[in-house]
Amino acid sequence: MSNRKKQLEAKLDARQRKAAYLLVENELRETGERKSYEEIAAEIGVHYKTIWEWRTKNRNFIAYKNEIADDFLADKRDQVYAQLMKLITAPQPSVKAIDLFMRRHGMLTDRQITQTENGDENRSTADLADVLEGLDELLDGDDD
Repeated sequence: MSNRKKQLEAKLDARQRKAAYLLVENELRETGERKSYEEIAAEIGVHYKTIWEWRTKNRNFIAYKNEIADDFLADKRDQVYAQLMKLITAPQPSVKAIDLFMRRHGMLTDRQITQTENGDENRSTADLADVLEGLDELLDGDDD
């Protein structure tokens, strides 16, 4: 268990911890198999509005639930990679899947080049010093 998860767990009571697990499990179920918030609330012995309050206003509960969701999803990583490889090796490979694979393994990165063309590339150091001096004077004039 991660240190952050332990810290968050210590700030929640047993009902909140159980609710977080139940909510994550519920979200990962097929749509027709999901429980209502009322059913989850009844299972842990609170009113459904309490579940809503925790889910929307309690930062520790929200962060703890997110940590649990990350744990659940980390367990599925091999399945995600298997699906990615199916898309890459399909008769018509997915360009997006190949892009994702290459980015994941550092073989492809975004590169941005910023080029400025303002016609002043021939300025000397003295010209730039004059411009800076003028700007300093303007700034000093604002203090008055």
